[in-house]
Amino acid sequence: MARYTPVYSDYVSRLDEVEVLRRLALDKEKRDPISDRGQINALCRGSIVLLCSHLEAFVRELGQLALDSFFEKKVDRANISNRLFYHISKERLDEIERTTDPTRKSDKVFDFLTEELPFWSRSGPFPKNIDSAKFSRGFANPGFTKIVKYFGRFGYNDYRNDVTNALASQSTVTINMVNHLVDTRNKIAHGDLAATKTPRDIADMTRLIKKFTAATDGVFASWCRKNHCSIR
Repeated sequence: MARYTPVYSDYVSRLDEVEVLRRLALDKEKRDPISDRGQINALCRGSIVLLCSHLEAFVRELGQLALDSFFEKKVDRANISNRLFYHISKERLDEIERTTDPTRKSDKVFDFLTEELPFWSRSGPFPKNIDSAKFSRGFANPGFTKIVKYFGRFGYNDYRNDVTNALASQSTVTINMVNHLVDTRNKIAHGDLAATKTPRDIADMTRLIKKFTAATDGVFASWCRKNHCSIR
């Protein structure tokens, strides 16, 4: 069995572009840190945005891998969490709840029965692939609590404890870095010019985020194998 999922391997490859920007900033810092300060800041800010985007994509793609595996490996729905069913159909269920006009509500119920009902059974495999984009809708700005809630959609209730145990003595500093990355990225997105880091800071951030994603990959893959099917 592979040590990591293909999603984690792809994620590590994408970190190369973060390193490209960081090295450009580092070279400029070594040559002329005063005159090139604006360019150095821009490169470091770009690194932070990319690093945060790749973290979000990693979590989404890990979820997609699990959903695709459930379908492809014909996982029986008897042990699937109710929350997973809800998030498969959340969009239509929420539309029904928001609609007050009887005729329009009835139309939406019929749409639900046509499009979503095949997923809703307590036996047998899923009849078709789950739309991972719809399932993951609403997951963004991947702070640690949001990541915990995302894996909760699968019924993975022990993720917080499992990833903390996997990170061991590095758990606090690593999880804090996840939140700090997202906070810094949000400040950049809102135009805070003071929200930047040095090339050395970027290296430390990347190292800890990579440690976090490796631990997440491991514990989620183990949970899937134990409860449903292998995803690596």
